[in-house]
Amino acid sequence: MAALKRDHPGVEVRVREAEAAQSYELLAAGAVDLAVSLAAHAPTARDSRFTRVPLLADPLDVALPPGHPLADAPALRLADLSREPWIYGGSGPWSEITQAACEAAGFVPEQAHSAAGWTAILALVEAGMGVALIPRMAVARAAGVTVRPLPHDRPTRHVIAATRRGADAAPAVARVLEALRQAAAPGPC
Repeated sequence: MAALKRDHPGVEVRVREAEAAQSYELLAAGAVDLAVSLAAHAPTARDSRFTRVPLLADPLDVALPPGHPLADAPALRLADLSREPWIYGGSGPWSEITQAACEAAGFVPEQAHSAAGWTAILALVEAGMGVALIPRMAVARAAGVTVRPLPHDRPTRHVIAATRRGADAAPAVARVLEALRQAAAPGPC
């Protein structure tokens, strides 16, 4: 967003955090021009009120407590963690993502603790209270825990932007969408 502000000083951006359902109500009512959410919580592509713009497929990694016996295991799989206590939100998208990923790996996760924010989830993992799936984008904040990719399972969260149908062509909205695409693009390795 800093680049957007620098390159297009006439474009005014105001962030309004809301749950996905409320975001799409605001978008439909014209109270906001753009909504960003997990794809699973967005209206379907068949909803003619909105244009969906894919932004990001963010891989999910597993956060393990320090000294966890599987921290150095080769080719770690979610199923290897089926008997572990899990930490994730009590409801909402992160609960759904964690449960779906674990069920796809053949087990139902035992939710030992519930936390909504990454700071709390990672603090619980660091304290040895359980394991958690975290988006790769959040890994930089994961000091104090071991983070391992899951190349076999490849759980992923998909993030999209949405506009009211046709509004994505408005110059200011198009600039914001382009800035979001650039911010979501993978960086150089």
